[in-house]
Amino acid sequence: MRKDFAVRAHDIPGTDDLELLTRNVKKRHIHTLAFAPAISLAATTQGGDKVSTGLANYVRRSFAADDIEIGTLSCYVNLIDPDINKRTKVINRFQHYLQLAPSFGTNIVATETGSVDPAFAFTKANFEPGPFETLLDTVSQLLPVAHEFGTLIALEPGVNHPLYSLTRTEQLLSHFNHDPALTLIIDPINLILPDKDNVKAILKEAFERFNSRIVAVHLKDYAWTPDAPRLLKTVVPGTGQVDFRQLLEIAEHYQPFGLKCLDELPNRHRR
Repeated sequence: MRKDFAVRAHDIPGTDDLELLTRNVKKRHIHTLAFAPAISLAATTQGGDKVSTGLANYVRRSFAADDIEIGTLSCYVNLIDPDINKRTKVINRFQHYLQLAPSFGTNIVATETGSVDPAFAFTKANFEPGPFETLLDTVSQLLPVAHEFGTLIALEPGVNHPLYSLTRTEQLLSHFNHDPALTLIIDPINLILPDKDNVKAILKEAFERFNSRIVAVHLKDYAWTPDAPRLLKTVVPGTGQVDFRQLLEIAEHYQPFGLKCLDELPNRHRR
């Protein structure tokens, strides 16, 4: 039984060169990508602002010719930006990506949920009711567009965001009556806060609670840094503390052939 990994396209050399990117993906025997136009096509799209149906079709055809697909369309934005004007632009962009996702060959548009801190530094201010209420308001503006175009909003919880725990995630889903257009990407490392947290237990609990809502699992490696606010730093896969075999076994148990994406590959800045 073949079990493929997905990777983030921007972890593969070939920024703003789709032909080079495709070659590099193919020679690594990768078939599925998490694709962020604002990063992989940074200059072409002017940081993600200029994404059209024609561009989406071109990207889809280019990848498909080499048996490569886009598993998730990444639209990394701050859904709770305290600046209402910036947040309005964010909502418009995400709505546009929801509309264009099928042209890219996927129906999933993914993002983390943002922060009250512009640098996305860890702050417990994100845990307060206000940011969560803002997130609910933003999602309420995105869901009608997802329904109209048959696409899915995939939110990734993490302790640097207002969706900071599995319990908070349950509150979000319940608020929208578990709307089928509202789904999740789970990266258990992003949900670690104190040293006692167990990555395996977090991932297993996430599947136990939200299996039908999880569209992808993201996996990365980390090492503890006691002097840092979050106590950990992301490192190259295989050099830190994560037992990938255990996590993959859990993910495969709950979702055979489920989408599993490796993050933070070491060669993303090289051409």
